[in-house]
Amino acid sequence: MLRNYLEHRDYTTITQLAATNKRVLSELIALTLDADEVIGWRAVKALGLASAVVAEHDAEFVRGILRRLMWTMNDESGSIGWRAPQAMGAIIAQRPHTFAEFITIVISLFDVEEIHFYPGILWAIGHIAERDPGRVRFALPVVLNFLCDASPQTRGMAVWCAGQLRDATAIPALQNLYDDLTRVCVFVDDEMREYSIGDLARDALARLDEVTHGKD
Repeated sequence: MLRNYLEHRDYTTITQLAATNKRVLSELIALTLDADEVIGWRAVKALGLASAVVAEHDAEFVRGILRRLMWTMNDESGSIGWRAPQAMGAIIAQRPHTFAEFITIVISLFDVEEIHFYPGILWAIGHIAERDPGRVRFALPVVLNFLCDASPQTRGMAVWCAGQLRDATAIPALQNLYDDLTRVCVFVDDEMREYSIGDLARDALARLDEVTHGKD
């Protein structure tokens, strides 16, 4: 049932269901692992929205969900949560003040040896920054280190994340990526869209230009 709602981008119905049935959050976690990448990402988005509704009355339950997502990244859990960082970021971004204690935990996920998590962690940081850049700006030095990463997807997400952090000190490093034609996939407007890293760098610099000229 929830998968059908995701297919139709019916986030309103999903959040309404979550308001009366907290088990919806667990079902959405399972759907973040869907083989269809678009459905998996929409489940991440829906999980953030639905968690915000649940947190209005039971923030501790949502904290339990965040701890569960952390555990899925551990080999001992028996289930690798490939989109767990994104799911955590989606939840925290909806209520960064309520779940502030998990922000440093998300950033510490870079200590996980599995490098396939890195693009998701960078997305999580950037997504939180969209709502409250001040709470994650301390992560900028770590993010900038990934602008030279060998993995195009990690490099691309680091570029996007740096733009979301709205810190002008990232400008020189981003300018160096103008001519990077490597293409990566980014979840935008409920779909997976392809961009060159150079395109992402220009978008990030445009955002930073607004900040430096007092338009943000």
